[in-house]
Amino acid sequence: MRIVGPVTALMLVAALAAGCGGVVDGTAKPAPNLKPRPLSGDTVRRVLLDGDALSRMLGQPFATRKPAEFGGPDVLSQKDETVSPANCLGVTAMLQKSVYQSADVKDVASQSWWNNGDPAQVISVIEGVVALPSAAQAEALFAQFSQQWQQCNGASTTEQNGPISTTNVISDVRVPDASKTIVAATNTATSVLPNMPPLRPTPQARAIGVRLNCLVEVEVVFFGDRRPSDPGSGNLDTSGIDVARAMMDRVSALG
Repeated sequence: MRIVGPVTALMLVAALAAGCGGVVDGTAKPAPNLKPRPLSGDTVRRVLLDGDALSRMLGQPFATRKPAEFGGPDVLSQKDETVSPANCLGVTAMLQKSVYQSADVKDVASQSWWNNGDPAQVISVIEGVVALPSAAQAEALFAQFSQQWQQCNGASTTEQNGPISTTNVISDVRVPDASKTIVAATNTATSVLPNMPPLRPTPQARAIGVRLNCLVEVEVVFFGDRRPSDPGSGNLDTSGIDVARAMMDRVSALG
């Protein structure tokens, strides 16, 4: 008969007390009836993908210019320029304070990644996570955002930032799968400076998703003059969605 030593026995008791269904190969496995926990505090920051993960997904290297931002609602951005129509701001800009003003935002994390300067498909990736007190609140806010995004399909927004005028054309707003937990869109931004011809349009893949008590936001900005032969596997139709799904999977793993 196999004798279970006192240390092993204590590990088994601790695992069962913690709500684990058993021990397989020395690893405690969560019991199937345990409910996922809402994410809070520094755990929210861990939802962000690192540069290596993004490089594998998009087939090109990325670098960051500053550490991830993390904190409360104060981390949300506030556009100083005028945007019209205002109800489409959430589609054309990431993590806006005015967009989340009705929500009880607890934690926010965001990170920007940039192409290293070589020819590539993608200029930059911005990822963000917003944690609310409960999954129910996150799902309700996502439903509101999803409706707003779909109402903005085909709209053009204008932004005036000093002498620079930017037009965003919102297109291809879609719910990509049956779970209805992600909504995606394509923005095409064209900026004009005084006494100069318009700059080359810049396509952007946007996505927002919900998992547990978190909303994740993604913006993947593509080179307007990219060529199929340029390095990278980024795809305007799918890359924003793929990054959002990867972040949502991390929410589930951390919950």
